[in-house]
Amino acid sequence: MAITVLPSEVESFLGGFFPSIQSEMGNTNLPRNLTPSLVRQVFQEQGYTYPRKNIIFHCLKGGAAKTTLAYNVSFRLAQLGCRILLVDLDKQANATYSFTTEKPKHVFVDVVLNKCKVSEAITAVDSGLHLLPSSLDNARLEMELLGRRENPRLFYRNLFAPVRDNYDLVIFDLPPDLSHNTYLSSLFADIVCVPTTPDEYSVYGMKLTLSSLEDLKKEYPDLNLEVLVVWTKYDGREKSASRYISDLQDLGSAQVMPFIIRSDITFKHAQAQGKSVFDFKRKSNAKEDIDILARELIGLNDLNKAGTT
Repeated sequence: MAITVLPSEVESFLGGFFPSIQSEMGNTNLPRNLTPSLVRQVFQEQGYTYPRKNIIFHCLKGGAAKTTLAYNVSFRLAQLGCRILLVDLDKQANATYSFTTEKPKHVFVDVVLNKCKVSEAITAVDSGLHLLPSSLDNARLEMELLGRRENPRLFYRNLFAPVRDNYDLVIFDLPPDLSHNTYLSSLFADIVCVPTTPDEYSVYGMKLTLSSLEDLKKEYPDLNLEVLVVWTKYDGREKSASRYISDLQDLGSAQVMPFIIRSDITFKHAQAQGKSVFDFKRKSNAKEDIDILARELIGLNDLNKAGTT
């Protein structure tokens, strides 16, 4: 998989390219597609600093587009020059099989059991996008984690330490449950994205997720955890959807993102073909909404303000 981005998409951030990029390429004409390394160079010349963050996508209600967001956001951020490690910790492995149909040789439980190094479990999707895959083998993960006596605050940090400096962002796709795995992942995280569809059961799952995170903060008062609620699968024809979004604007310490991920058939087409929504050339709500979320997560909406992230 070769990840590239259209020059026009980068121009929208800058209003044009720097001569150094064109000079480096030997002419004044840019190619049809830019590699993530070139995009990274462009943004860094503008003064942008790529943030170092651990981000988890987590919600106790399944079907809220958690994996869809984790996968497509990872792809988009890689296009924009971020160095990404996507960690699939859901035994259903939907994020993994969005990239490949082959069963992985190693998964995270193998790292926990010291059957392999974390670097040996990681596969390269592209130079700037790596995957720590999952499979049904990770069904044993919870049992193995519960028997550990290591400091919970440091456990995942120590496991990922050998590779952490290779990436700007480590993004986790978590299973829809409360477990020791989600507990440890939350302690490792800087940002928790809680995808929520505007319906009764998903909102209930979102509230349970937020409650569990508040309990975690009480247990670890110095935990600096940014919690973001992202409305997903929004269909403007459903009056109840608008009502939920309107009524639930204040969720305490959690921040409700000022945009929504609209329902779009492009998500289903991409999933069926093992692609991201950005692999399709035509414009879509899916591409627009994921792009907004991705840029928001790394402070790239305004390059003049970026670098303070």
